[in-house]
Amino acid sequence: QAWPSVCVDENGVIYAVCSGFRMGHMCPFGKIVMYKSRDGGETFSLPVVVADHFLDDRDSGTLYLGNGRMLVNYCFHPAKTYLEDFADWIYSDSGEAGAGMLRCYKDVPESQRAGGCFYKILDNYGETAGEEKRLPVHAPHGPVMLKDGTIFYLGKEIFTGDPDRDGRFSVYTSKNGGESFEKLSDCAIPEGYGPDTFHEPYCAQLPDGRIMAAFRSHLTDNDDYFTIMVTFSSDGGVTWSEWKKTGICGSPPHLLPLRDGRTVLTYGRRVPPYGIYGRMITPEGVITEDEFMLAECHDDDIGYPATAELPDGALFTAYYSKYGSDKTTSILSVKWLPDPAGGA
Repeated sequence: QAWPSVCVDENGVIYAVCSGFRMGHMCPFGKIVMYKSRDGGETFSLPVVVADHFLDDRDSGTLYLGNGRMLVNYCFHPAKTYLEDFADWIYSDSGEAGAGMLRCYKDVPESQRAGGCFYKILDNYGETAGEEKRLPVHAPHGPVMLKDGTIFYLGKEIFTGDPDRDGRFSVYTSKNGGESFEKLSDCAIPEGYGPDTFHEPYCAQLPDGRIMAAFRSHLTDNDDYFTIMVTFSSDGGVTWSEWKKTGICGSPPHLLPLRDGRTVLTYGRRVPPYGIYGRMITPEGVITEDEFMLAECHDDDIGYPATAELPDGALFTAYYSKYGSDKTTSILSVKWLPDPAGGA
C-alpha cells in the first residue's frame, strides 16, 4: 500500500485513501481503497474499493466537502508507458503475475489503455460513489477548498494526449461542489528548468486569503535536493509570484491550515536519516526553521504524508513505509499535538 491522503468529517471520522492490493512500488494491480476510523485513528475499518481499472490505480487524494460528501482523485499510466518504460520494474516488483498482466494489455479496450486523471464524488459518508469523471490535471493529495467554498485544484497536466500540454501546471476550479471543473489559469515553472524538475503540488489558503502552493522539486541530480519550492497567488490563483527555494531536504509537500491560523507542512526524507518530517508555517506564509521528525523510517521507499486536524485539536498524519521487518510497504500513521511555540 502506498501514497495515502486523509480527511476528517464534522463527526471526527477519519477517511484514509491509498493505493492498495499492490505487490510493489510499480505493479499493475493497485486499486484505490478507503479506510475509516471512528476512534481518532486508533483502529480502522477493512478497505473498501473506490476505483479499480485494469491498469494500476495510484496516487489517491481526498477532500471532505461537507454533509457527508467527499472527493477522491486518482490516476493511472497509459498501457504504453508500462510496456515501454516500466516493464522491467514491474517484473522486479510483481514477477510473472505482473508480466502476465502486461501481456494482456493489447486486448484491453482503448478506454482502459489510455490512462488518465480521474475523480469521484462519494456521498453518504463514503458509502455511495458517483460516476467517474476525467480531469486533465493531477496531484497526489488532490484539490483543496477555499474559504468561499470553491474547490481549487492545482495539478500537473499528464496523460492528456497533447504533447504541448503534458508537463504543465494548471489550475482548475469548481463552484458547484465538484460536479464539474473549469480551467482558471496556468502556473508557469521558473525559467531555466524543464517540466520533469517539478511534480506533485499542493496548496493551502492563508488567513489573509493568499494561496500558497508547494511543489516537489528535483533541482539537481543529488538526492539531497529532493526538495520543495513555493509560490503564492494574491488573486485567487490567476497569477503567481516568483518561485522560491525552501532549502528543505524532503518532498512531496502536504499543507494543512490549522484553526489557529498556522499551516502544517509535512514531507518525507529519502536520504538518511529517513523519516517523516514537518515544519510550521506562520499565518503570513513563512516556513519556520525548526524542523521536527514525526516518524523514523527504515529506507527510502517512504513518504507522501497527509495530515488532518481532529475535533480535539490533535493532528493525524498518515504516510507510507515498511512496518517492522516487512518487505512491502503499509499505510502507517502518527497522532501528535502542535506546539503553540512551533514544532510538535
